Amino acid sequence: MINMKVSYLVFVFLLAIHSLQAQPGKYAGTKKSFIGKEFTDAREIPALSTWTFVEGNLLTPVNNPEQIIADVFKKGSTYIILFSVKEDTASANFIITDVLEVKEVLKGWTIKTGLCRQNEIENSWLAAHIKQTATEFSTTVKKAWRFNPDKRRIELIQVKGIDCINAVS
Repeated sequence: MINMKVSYLVFVFLLAIHSLQAQPGKYAGTKKSFIGKEFTDAREIPALSTWTFVEGNLLTPVNNPEQIIADVFKKGSTYIILFSVKEDTASANFIITDVLEVKEVLKGWTIKTGLCRQNEIENSWLAAHIKQTATEFSTTVKKAWRFNPDKRRIELIQVKGIDCINAVS
């Protein structure tokens, strides 16, 4: 009987941990309120009027009926990435499904999306905090994340094997 109770408690504990990891906004910081907002053009979101648009990338194939995009904005040394979904190309609206906020990005460093690789294999779902260098690919990566398109959530990943095209933004 005690073993069954212990097993049940362990199961409930593991389920709680798993559900916390799958929550949107785990890496959103002060921008968690953006999750669920709709827009047609991220550069016209009123709450971002004082932010500088850095880059936007289509993460899904162009002909995919469901489109997922990543838009990067910067204000001072803080960057945010909005991961958004348009469930049907007939619709004009995207819905922000998760947000990544990265504070204190030093001069010479940046945030990249859609142009990163893992073990030299292109992976549009990756985002990375990289040091800008004069080489084609930056291999100096401070942190890396993966947008999980099935769960529509950001996941922290190991930086080993991650590099990004080194286009200066």
